[in-house]
Amino acid sequence: MSAEPLVLYVDDERPNRIVFEQSLASRFRIRTAAGGAEALAILATEEVAVLVTDQRMPDMTGDELLRIAKDRHPEVIRVVITAYADVEPILAAINEGLVARYVIKPWDRAELEQLLRWAIGAWQLARESAGLQRRLLENERLATLGSIAGAVVHDLSQPLIGLVMNGERLVEMSDAVPLVRRAIAGEALGPSQRNAITTLLDDLAEIAFELRDSVEHMRKLTGSLSQFLRQSPRSGALSATDPLPVIRQALAVCQDIAVRARCQLSYDGPSELPRVRIGVTEFTQVMINLVANAAQALLARDRSDGFVHVLARAEDQVVRFEVKDDGTGMSPETLARIGTPFFTTRAEGTGLGVAQCHRLVGAAGGTFRVDSELGVGTTVSFTIPRAERE
Repeated sequence: MSAEPLVLYVDDERPNRIVFEQSLASRFRIRTAAGGAEALAILATEEVAVLVTDQRMPDMTGDELLRIAKDRHPEVIRVVITAYADVEPILAAINEGLVARYVIKPWDRAELEQLLRWAIGAWQLARESAGLQRRLLENERLATLGSIAGAVVHDLSQPLIGLVMNGERLVEMSDAVPLVRRAIAGEALGPSQRNAITTLLDDLAEIAFELRDSVEHMRKLTGSLSQFLRQSPRSGALSATDPLPVIRQALAVCQDIAVRARCQLSYDGPSELPRVRIGVTEFTQVMINLVANAAQALLARDRSDGFVHVLARAEDQVVRFEVKDDGTGMSPETLARIGTPFFTTRAEGTGLGVAQCHRLVGAAGGTFRVDSELGVGTTVSFTIPRAERE
């Protein structure tokens, strides 16, 4: 038998198996299997270094195969290939130590080759020291958890800016408090003093609601991270969310970027929309990320007549949303990589925003698409299934 470590690839679709083998057979010893049962038979009779499995298969899911493989063959390095819609359970599987890495479809050959070399190295390490391998895989798990924490920190940044802005507005408005006391005492006030009090009364409720919404959004974001770190199961049913308050909140939170970019933020759609089958926290993450990205593109373009339009319309089974800007746009090469974690076109960016949006929309059962033209602008369109009609 060849001394070259064996990579076992499992996928029920024959074209995928052919592409995988043809792309990587010149660099690795590859075996393929059409399902979980065939894969387990190979694992029982051959020494496998790396198990790579598709997540969605009819006879046995990738998750089921990985659990059996971990129990029977713990030394095998386990990798899963998945779509954005299935990332959340895969992240939980990484947290449990069920899988070492995950790959998002469509996979990139160079990146997958690099991953397989790492996995083979980790498998070979077990021959020298099982303890070293366990520490290596634990470091990998912590790195993945760190990427999740990074996504949460990324999503916290925009509502935090909103909190700072509204806090500064409150400090400015506090100058009018002594005038309110004088008015209550019956003192006569001049026109400018009365105007200061009127501004305070007009703006205070709006600021209070925006502060409450931002704090609640941040609380739920950190709560979801804590739940993930504790490996707590999520409740089975997805929430039914009214999209319009979330859209209004996203436009309000991103107003500071719009002011700096000298652009207009607007909503174009009906005054009522059906509820959508996604949690309010997740939908808020998506909308704030996309509106902020669009406004940042206009900030980079440095013009005063730009726009960011949020469009929405109800369809039979879904609600369709678009976030459209006339900012810098993207080249075809950049567009092909957008949504890859840690790939970004901004020096201060993390590349986590679009990847997070794609994941959250996919987990809700929706579709996600980015269209862009360099120098013209970008349109991000996505759908969310409608909640069950009451």
